[in-house]
Amino acid sequence: MKLQPTPAQAMALLASGLLDVKAFPDIAAQWLVDGMDSENLPMLAGADNQDPNDIRDLWTATLNDLAFQPVPLENRWPLIWAYELSTWKAGERTKGQVLRDAVKYLQEVEYEDRDAEEAWELWYLWDALGSTYYPPRTDAEIWGDVERYLHSFD
Repeated sequence: MKLQPTPAQAMALLASGLLDVKAFPDIAAQWLVDGMDSENLPMLAGADNQDPNDIRDLWTATLNDLAFQPVPLENRWPLIWAYELSTWKAGERTKGQVLRDAVKYLQEVEYEDRDAEEAWELWYLWDALGSTYYPPRTDAEIWGDVERYLHSFD
């Protein structure tokens, strides 16, 4: 089974636009395995992905059942980074997906999270991919830097 976010990580990912509705049933199933329960959690865990609106409604009801609170901006990135890094190390995410999510996070929070150091480092590397900086660097060199950066957390 794939690594699933903890409730706090899920709330941070959701608030930052990084959680796809298709992941909700699998996340709910893991939470059941972890011993959580609520009226709507089993229904969410067993939901198929045919109607995203139904799944969103079950997700909202489940979060309300479990009394999960939104994660403040200043606490989101550390939770997201822990999830991103662990799924990358497990081979469930590519370096490109991690890079994309870091950039998307900064865009979603309108670049307000100045303490998201890892996201900023990845954003600078992403920016270099489309740049005309001098001296020029190849995409392969930049992707190598992304790889080395991620491995610096081993």
